Amino acid sequence: EEGVFDVKPYLDKGVFKELKNLNFFNSVKPFMGTIQWKNGQDFCPDTLYIESRRLTRRCT
Repeated sequence: EEGVFDVKPYLDKGVFKELKNLNFFNSVKPFMGTIQWKNGQDFCPDTLYIESRRLTRRCT
């Protein structure tokens, strides 16, 4: 399953403010079933799943 997660609602909150810097934001890495940035910011896998918009694949 693939989806798109919108981080915008979190960008003005606590540790996530640093994600407003595009270079820092682009440093994201996969980590133990979720994503994480170098200063420890991450999202719970459940949050990513529940709040993501699902992508559908086209057969070609």
